Amino acid sequence: MTVSAEKGDYYEELVSIERNMLNGNSYIEKRLKTISQHQDKFTQLENDFYQLLQAHHDYLSSDLEACKERLKSLISKTSSIDIKAKSNILLATAEHVLGNHVESFIALDKAVTAVPHLNRQRYKASILQTAVGIYQQAELFEFALELARNLQVEAEKLKNGEYLCIANYELGAIEQRTGQVKMAKQRLMLAVEHCKNNKSKIFEYVSIIALNEIIADYGGLEKSNQALKKIIQPVKAIGWKNLIARLNIAIAKNYLRMDDYNQAEKHALISYNEANEGRDKRRLQQSAEILAQVYTKMDQKEKALKYYNQFRELNSESKVKIRQRKLAFDLARRGKL
Repeated sequence: MTVSAEKGDYYEELVSIERNMLNGNSYIEKRLKTISQHQDKFTQLENDFYQLLQAHHDYLSSDLEACKERLKSLISKTSSIDIKAKSNILLATAEHVLGNHVESFIALDKAVTAVPHLNRQRYKASILQTAVGIYQQAELFEFALELARNLQVEAEKLKNGEYLCIANYELGAIEQRTGQVKMAKQRLMLAVEHCKNNKSKIFEYVSIIALNEIIADYGGLEKSNQALKKIIQPVKAIGWKNLIARLNIAIAKNYLRMDDYNQAEKHALISYNEANEGRDKRRLQQSAEILAQVYTKMDQKEKALKYYNQFRELNSESKVKIRQRKLAFDLARRGKL
């Protein structure tokens, strides 16, 4: 199939919507609603593209079941290798958040395998970046690092600032998790600059959060919180619950270490509620842990026990899931699924 042959009058507008997908849910919802009025004039490729963007919007709105249903239908119907690969990586992400790790790695493997054959460079970068994140959470750092370096090579080859933003963030995040702190800090500072210059808002904010976690770990608690609190409103404006949860976890941790238990409680409850609504168990576990510590310090034993028990349950579940992810990954790589 020649993709360009199926482009119609609305293709470039759909590309524009996609490029702004991470800059706010309400903004994207309006643009999708506007362009949907012309759906009867879409080519097949444009209709598939529109369905992909709707699925991505479902995901960012934490409507994961709607996202999955739309993607599965799209994967079975589309004849575009690009749309199919992008749908598979988005499906992998939704399944991952829901804790369906075997299904996640099946979809991820299909997407990564398609990367060398894709027409759109943007999708190559997007798929590699998402795969890196899933590998990281499964603690498969060797594979995460390999793909992050591939992503950086692609970015440098194309001199593409957006890809450089994402590649530096992912490499920095891996280095942060594997204890290479000095390198991680430098990489995340680079990521922030590339992301700012290319208006990659979500990656700018996650880079700022990761960078300031490192600053806090090395004694700069006040400095860290000042930087983190500056992005509270823009992060809220984007409306992605998992990002709001992550930011508030970082702030709550800092306040806890500063012995400001009221502020720690406030931000931990925000993160807990957002993670719960976004069905993000990893951040729910982190929020529950902070709340257990906060209520212990405040001598509110009943609340402390409630959140400690929830943390313990989620932590145990997380360890099981890491083993499950590794098994699922191994089976997918061997082609047994």
